[in-house]
Amino acid sequence: MTTRILLATAVAAMFLPSALAQADYPRLVATVGRNDSFTISLRDASGSPVTHLDAGTYDIEVHDLSETHNFRLHGPGVEKATDIGSKEDVVWTVTLADGKFRFECSAHASVMNGWFTVGTVAPTPLAASVGPKRTISLKPKIVEVGPATLTVNDRSRTDNFHLTGPGVNKKTGVAFRGRVTWNMSLQPGSYAYRSDKHKRLRGSFVVRLPA
Repeated sequence: MTTRILLATAVAAMFLPSALAQADYPRLVATVGRNDSFTISLRDASGSPVTHLDAGTYDIEVHDLSETHNFRLHGPGVEKATDIGSKEDVVWTVTLADGKFRFECSAHASVMNGWFTVGTVAPTPLAASVGPKRTISLKPKIVEVGPATLTVNDRSRTDNFHLTGPGVNKKTGVAFRGRVTWNMSLQPGSYAYRSDKHKRLRGSFVVRLPA
């Protein structure tokens, strides 16, 4: 009987580290409102801001350090938030699927926010044209952050298509005629497009956070 107990204990010990390892998910650290400041962040184990993650399960260590702010995370299949009006330290275990995720303070979402992508995210298609007459256009006018592809149809020998905005500065040649496709990562803010030959030939569009 004693031999059987010892053998069972030994077998259990062999599998225990493996079971613990499976339950130890990658850890992210969220912080909001340090010293009641309007600051919010989500960082990985190395301390770097989270911009992209593999799909999977994560532990998010949340430090809500203010009674006037909170930390809210939402995206495909996820809706988590601390309370406004109290400080809180909590760990959330969440499963993140492919898509775009947003974090924010619910009370000050316009100024305290951030975003990241998970897994495979299809790029947003945009279409632009310049010419053949003195015309320039881009659609759509409101776009979500993240990967995007812009196809430009340049049909003018006297104008070009020049796009500028957060992290982007791309253009066709004035004498160029043809079709080009640019791969980009769009950030929140306003983007402008124009002809470098005729400054009044211009337009803009807005990139917003995930809904």
